This record gives sequence, C-alpha cells and structure tokens, in this order.
Amino acid sequence: MTDRYLIDGHKLYWHMDRVLQWQKERIAAPVYMEISPVGFCNNRCVFCGVDFAMDNKSRLETGIFCERLHEMGELGVRSIMFAGEGEPLLHEDLGLFVKTARESGIDVSLTTNGNSGNTAVWEEILPYLTWIRFSVDAGTPQVYSKVHGVKEGFFARTIGNINEAVRIKKQFDLPVTVGIQYLIVEENAGDIRNAAELFSDMQIDYYSFKPYSFNPKMIKRRDEVYSDRTLDEIQGIVDEFKDGSVPEIIFRRQAMKNYMANVKNYNHCHALSFGGYISSRGDFYTCKEYIEDERFNAGNIYHCGMKEVFYGERRQASLRYGMNVLRIDECRRNCRMARVNEFLEMLENKPEHVNFI
Repeated sequence: MTDRYLIDGHKLYWHMDRVLQWQKERIAAPVYMEISPVGFCNNRCVFCGVDFAMDNKSRLETGIFCERLHEMGELGVRSIMFAGEGEPLLHEDLGLFVKTARESGIDVSLTTNGNSGNTAVWEEILPYLTWIRFSVDAGTPQVYSKVHGVKEGFFARTIGNINEAVRIKKQFDLPVTVGIQYLIVEENAGDIRNAAELFSDMQIDYYSFKPYSFNPKMIKRRDEVYSDRTLDEIQGIVDEFKDGSVPEIIFRRQAMKNYMANVKNYNHCHALSFGGYISSRGDFYTCKEYIEDERFNAGNIYHCGMKEVFYGERRQASLRYGMNVLRIDECRRNCRMARVNEFLEMLENKPEHVNFI
C-alpha cells in the first residue's frame, strides 16, 4: 500500500510558488515550522534527540506568542507542528495556541506522548488540528516503561487517552487524522508484533514503524544497528497485518535503509529557507537540529516580530551559511529535510538542453 501521507518523501512540489521565490531571492518565509511550547517533559525516552536542550522551566509566554502566530499567518507560514524539546500538552495554553494558529490560516499538528490527554483536552484541540500523532513505541507496558522511562501504568493510560481522542473525533465527525508512531530501537525491537496486534484493533487512521535518527548533540548518545534481516522481519509482520482496512500500516523501510547506508545525496543545505523552529525560550532557529547553536539562531520572538525574524540579516546569514559553508557530515543522520535538499540541489544543478524534457 502506498503511503498517502508521503512521510518519507517531500511536498515542495505543491509549494512551487515558494520555491520560485527562493530561486529568485534566496530567502522566503517558512512553509513549515516546528514549535516547542515547553522545555520539559514527563517522559525520559531513550531515543530523545533533543535531551541536550531540555530544562525544567522554559515555556512560551502566551500573549506574545499568540501575536507572533497571527504574524506567521500573515507572512505565509502554512503549517505548524507543536512538539519540540518537551511535551507540548504540558503547556496550560496549548489549546489557545492551536486555535489561534488555525484561525491565522495555518494548518496545525501535534506530536505528543499522550500521557496528559483527557476528554477536555481533546475536545478543545482536536477541532483545530489537521493531524495528531502519538509516540507509543511499544506494544506492552513492560517495554513502554523501558523505552519511555516511566512506570508501567503510563502505558494503559496512554492507550486509553488515544482511544478517547478517537471517540471524540468520531462523535463530532472531525477531519483530524489520528496516528501512532513506533520508533524502533534495541529495547523495543522484539515488541513489534505485540504493537501491531494492539494498534490494529484501535480505530486510529494509521500507525508507522520508523528508524532511529542519530543527533551528535544528544546527551544519551547511541547508535542503532539495523540489518536487512531486521527489515525483512518487520516487513513480514507488517504484511501479515495489512488487509486494506483502517488503520493503515506504514513501514518506513526506505528511511531505515537510508539510515543504514548513512549516505547524503546532497552537498549543501538549501532547505533552511523552507522551515524553522521556535524553542521554548522563544529563539527562532533555521534548523531544529542546531538548537543553542548561534550559527542557526535568527532572533528571539520576544525581541522582534516575525517579519524581522524571517527577513532579517541574522536569518539571511544563517541561510547563506547552510548553502555555502555548512559541512553536511555535521548534520543529523536521516535529517527530516533530506528529500527536500535532494530536490533543491537537483534544481540548482541545471543541466544542458532543459527544454528537451
């Protein structure tokens, strides 16, 4: 079955106006942004890629951030994912953030561990979300506890919260897509069949199996070793549970192969113009993977508006650095923008005789 969400591809083909602006001006407002409402989390996942940036107090200030959301919509930001350094549901005004972003003309999504969800939360935010994705990463309480660094009782609570979100979606006939992701590491590799059995009986829209992604700045640095045999075993389980019905099963096999190969098919980072990241401290980074790195810090939303952030000299300097100076081998393996960079680098290397299509 084809992945209708194109998770392992890219979608710039549907934003060619922004690509043309970038080709002409070498800068554009981000199409997509990730935002971290808080800098702390109620889980301690073994695979957390931003553990180096977490703290126990940072949170976005509601009034100013809502003003900035209106500005983002006016400047052409088209989508936002609330995720980041911490668990977004821990911000008391997340519901207002989601509503404000949507009313500003921005598509909104949420990645969450789901532990803090409840009926009131889902009724408040689900009507404004394009999609919500739950990080579960286990099929049993024991494995969930090991992977997420919490007590085993959190597992049943999380599954119950997901089922409640689905119930509310159906009750109010909401178009929001509800998914579960399972990031494969050594601790949960033997729990995939249990997860498939559990998730297949839930009324979610999809669940996906995805690879680990190594970030050199992680405190709990680790690497994962996948083999062709591992991929074949996962594929066998996926094929067993695929029957053409909901939920859709997405096995990100190619992403795992890319991780195994550790090859980047591009030499420069052109993708910085099309995305952005706002940390729980209000700093705007041109790349999430370089939180706390001043080469990628384009300003702070408490000190300047979004137009100054998007088009100011600090962001322009960061974009030039990515295109001309950055060593790609510094970057995270399986970078989210890898496919975007491959596409943009192809456009930059214009062949002869382009009219002979």
